[in-house]
Amino acid sequence: MMRKDERFALLVGKAFLREIQAEHRDNAIAFGRAFLLALGHADPEPSEDNGALANRSIGDVMATASH
Repeated sequence: MMRKDERFALLVGKAFLREIQAEHRDNAIAFGRAFLLALGHADPEPSEDNGALANRSIGDVMATASH
């Protein structure tokens, strides 16, 4: 049986994927950060060097994520 925090991480992860598929980028970013925090990972520091994903289309990101 899943622990409470594992269930929460799973729900947030599913919400993240739904927002990506609906092309709601801002909501997806928020759910993605919440998912990382739920897993115990720190939120990446914002920097101008993080443009590798920012310049890609949602379709490209989804194709990468599905592999």
